[in-house]
Amino acid sequence: MDEFEKAKSHFDKGVEFFQNNDFKKAKISFLDCLKLAPKSQPALENLAKTYIELEHFDEAEKKLIYLISLNKQNDEIAYKLLLKIYIFQNNYIKIEQFSKKAIDQNKFDSESKVKSYLFYPNFFFSENEIQKVRKKFTEKISNLEIKKKLPELDISQYILKPINFELSYDGNDNLEINKKLQNIYSDIYPIIKRLNNQDFIKKKNRKIKIGFISEFFTDHTIMKLFRGIIYKLNKDIFEVYVFHSDKTRPGKKFKEIKEYVILYNYENIILPNQFEEKVKKIREKNLDILFYPDIHMSTSLYYLTMVKLAKTHITSWGHPETTGNENIDYFLSSKYLEADNYEKNYSEKVILANYLPMYFYKPKIQNLLDKDQLSKKNIYFCSQSLIKMHPRFDEFIKKILKKDKRGKVIFIKNKNKYLTNQFVERLKGNTNENFDRIEFIDPLDTEEYINKCGSASVLLDTFWFGAGNSFHESMFYGTPTVTLPTHLMKSRIVTGSYKQMKINDAPIVSDIDSYVDRSIELANLEITKMLDLKNYYREQADKLLYENENIIKDLERIFKIMVN
Repeated sequence: MDEFEKAKSHFDKGVEFFQNNDFKKAKISFLDCLKLAPKSQPALENLAKTYIELEHFDEAEKKLIYLISLNKQNDEIAYKLLLKIYIFQNNYIKIEQFSKKAIDQNKFDSESKVKSYLFYPNFFFSENEIQKVRKKFTEKISNLEIKKKLPELDISQYILKPINFELSYDGNDNLEINKKLQNIYSDIYPIIKRLNNQDFIKKKNRKIKIGFISEFFTDHTIMKLFRGIIYKLNKDIFEVYVFHSDKTRPGKKFKEIKEYVILYNYENIILPNQFEEKVKKIREKNLDILFYPDIHMSTSLYYLTMVKLAKTHITSWGHPETTGNENIDYFLSSKYLEADNYEKNYSEKVILANYLPMYFYKPKIQNLLDKDQLSKKNIYFCSQSLIKMHPRFDEFIKKILKKDKRGKVIFIKNKNKYLTNQFVERLKGNTNENFDRIEFIDPLDTEEYINKCGSASVLLDTFWFGAGNSFHESMFYGTPTVTLPTHLMKSRIVTGSYKQMKINDAPIVSDIDSYVDRSIELANLEITKMLDLKNYYREQADKLLYENENIIKDLERIFKIMVN
């Protein structure tokens, strides 16, 4: 066997291992191939893909830069893979520099151009980095909106992940930039304007026809927040439809919502893959109200929000931020959630419910904690996703650990290992000698999570974008959450929950030092006082937070007003 045949044999084995997801063996095979054929373009590309799967991004980057330096024809794949790496690493500066070179040399296709222009990180190392990147991104968006530089795309071939979701976590108000993004998206996808210009018949309905649409009516927070409304609405008054994405993942709750159609009298519809067919499927139901619980979270359903599909479109706090979308008529909020002058934060007309706008079922726990587990001291649990960890939050952790010498802070690892490593690196640099009292635990199932909240002394709410579903689950045991709300609703859900629970002396604070001091105070309560406090919060949640039938009556009132 000559060297060419040997190299080909190694390459073929590498491809086979890669297709079987055995990336470690694939790496070895591609490296063996490159020993014999060091400039092989297919081997370099596939080795880079393998490194990406193994999250060895530095090695992948080296191979791709080397491949590009060879000046081979048809090396566009190398450029696309480098873009993928920099996006995964949240490296805005590299993307800017690299993308300019790629576009100037015609190495990016239309999809890659759009990706590079509309990238925004979901993690930052400092407030200074946020300010610099935010300024550059805002200028870029304004320029794109005016000059219309972006190419048009076929939505059936490529759907861009809406960048609005990432923008939600950097601590800024996104009303104006979300408005600009709406204009840009409609320029990228001409089908949106075309479908919006179509008239569709709106017949008078005997009952109020309301549709709930989400990709996440499955084992997901959105299902927990909104299934109660779907189940409990009065079906003598409302004709209810539940629209699922064809991308909805299977799960126990997805099975539940499919099986409960007879018990609760609604219709399940799994939408087709093609965008235009989705529009047709929804429009033919002649809905009075189309309810989007979680705009910005689903790529496959997001662009439907820009097309008129029902008489009235509403959204709510599944993703608690204004859309900037003129097609969304109402934002369903609560009198408990908003600060003064809240209207200026929204593009939608805000409707304030008399309760938090959801019907939340009390969790069921098989393995209950005992008193000893519920009365542990000095345990601070920050149970939120790591993308909510604004750089300024590190200051809270540093001060808590410095003041409470016995304190231990717990975080949950992200499924994205790279993001976890980035946060660990940042936190280690900011907490210095006290980092050894910070623990990162693996992701938990619902019961494990609730028990972990119960065994904590105090829960730490992230600010700018705080807890919602997680707070409701934590109230199963009543562990107090310390919160520092801003003027934006996405930071005020814990505050609103305390108000609904009528907790008059809740740990709602107004500055960093108060946050730190109140957290330490709660984490060091005497055992009897800690148990009494948790029990009081739990009792209030049982009475006013969980399965409150008044919530359904209030929402029915609101929906009736919308259609009259």
